[in-house]
Amino acid sequence: MEEQNNFKKGLNIYLYYLTIPAFVFFVLLNYFSRNIKIDALDVGLMISVVSFLFGFLITITFSMLLTKVSSLKDSLAVETGRLTSLFLLSKNLGQKFHGQIVELIDTYTQGTLREYRNYSISREPVYSMYKATQLMEIETKHQEAQANSFFYILGELEPTREKIEYLTGRHVEWSLKFSNYLLGIILVVLLFLNRGDTFTNALFIILSTIIVFIFLIIEDYDDLRIGDYSANISNAEQLFDLMELPRYYPQDVLNRVRLETGKRYRIGIRNDDGSERVLELTYSPLVGMKLKHLIERIRRRKTGKN
Repeated sequence: MEEQNNFKKGLNIYLYYLTIPAFVFFVLLNYFSRNIKIDALDVGLMISVVSFLFGFLITITFSMLLTKVSSLKDSLAVETGRLTSLFLLSKNLGQKFHGQIVELIDTYTQGTLREYRNYSISREPVYSMYKATQLMEIETKHQEAQANSFFYILGELEPTREKIEYLTGRHVEWSLKFSNYLLGIILVVLLFLNRGDTFTNALFIILSTIIVFIFLIIEDYDDLRIGDYSANISNAEQLFDLMELPRYYPQDVLNRVRLETGKRYRIGIRNDDGSERVLELTYSPLVGMKLKHLIERIRRRKTGKN
């Protein structure tokens, strides 16, 4: 007789899910207590209450976002330092090995610039560095010590990379974001109902605009469009300069960097099918004026359009 094991799966329930029965309770309370009413609606009091709740949740949200950005900047600095150490250590462990490490660091840096919100793309270059260690040339005790340092730093790079991958893929909880938006909309409605004289009209316009600004800046921080990505670009530039390679920029970050006349650059041009072609050029003001048209022409040629 076969013994059967029955495993009970626990429910994945958070405490804030209790908001749903609380909502049902208040609906029932409102329905069965219709005879209890307040004749005059104190809009000012409601604005004060909603403003307090909205400000409280916004503070929590920005605290979470700024903590994430700060942690990302620290992790990106550590990542750059370890990649720099790997490059410098590899110089004394064989020319072939050094060339392979340079190629992998270049691939890693290009990938994380191009797909910053999909940091998992950086896994394969790190795994390939472990495979490349077979090419090490260790003939002296000094080279043996450097090889040991290389393995140690490579082992420390992976937790840092995993942390960055987690942080770049993390977003504000949808429930918190929904609460912020709901309270913000209610506050705008109350400010609209409180209009009357010139002061309250101006207050409605200014505060409502600020609330919209808060929503938009939350989305920008949450989607990593501002804050830490500039640090990633700066760190990548440092690595390219150290390896004496032309700086690489995806085309969507060209408006965020300053190209210097006479310097050679690699520009990643993304095609409609998601693939990328890297264009290498020497920058000049004339090239800068024609760069947008040149990118569009290459994209059309790649996709077969006239």
